[in-house]
Amino acid sequence: MRLFYMDESGTGLKDVRSPYFVLAAVAIHERDWRGVDRQLATLKRQIISWAKPENFEIKGRDLRRGEKLFKSLSWTARVEAIQSIAALLAEVPCYIFAVQVDKRELPEYVGSDDLLYRLALSRLLDAIDESLEGVGESGMVLLDARSDLHSSVQDRRIIDAYREWVGSRGGKTALVELPWFGFSAFYAGLQLADFAAYLTDFVSNEGNAGRGSTEMAAAFNRFRHKMRLFPIP
Repeated sequence: MRLFYMDESGTGLKDVRSPYFVLAAVAIHERDWRGVDRQLATLKRQIISWAKPENFEIKGRDLRRGEKLFKSLSWTARVEAIQSIAALLAEVPCYIFAVQVDKRELPEYVGSDDLLYRLALSRLLDAIDESLEGVGESGMVLLDARSDLHSSVQDRRIIDAYREWVGSRGGKTALVELPWFGFSAFYAGLQLADFAAYLTDFVSNEGNAGRGSTEMAAAFNRFRHKMRLFPIP
């Protein structure tokens, strides 16, 4: 079985400053996840030695901007951390799927953030399912939980979108169960998915402009060979 850890980057339809929305999945075989988890935990201890790995998460946006627990790190230290995470992605046994939606080119009927997400999710699930059929294995999807004690609306929308996708295929898919949700700080795969999605989005949006563009592009290029990118449209 292959585990597909999924996360997004980018903003909604109304944000004209950011033309892209990215949904990415890092695929790790069930036999490899312990090793990946161990390697990322070791790297997190090197980045912030005084915090337990489970007490913070690797997020590309926070690292680049120096926010949250990365606030005390210099830009040089953060660039080193970004490069190390990118090298880890390139090294560990995984592969990456990413759907990149150009919001500027969407038809008028995609008029809400919910429809934007459903469009990206459907394309990503198609790619994942096709890959599973190619190797004759089953898979599971795991996502960062958005629910809290008071609401599960956001996670419910993803479940509804997933059921709709399965229904469009007549119920035939190599994916098992409904998507699972977890707190991303606990799961190496979710943190790597966030990192891959953020760098894909940042490099697409910023090009050669903006602080850190050169460093972020260099980090992205470290694992680019492991990624299958699906643009929409």
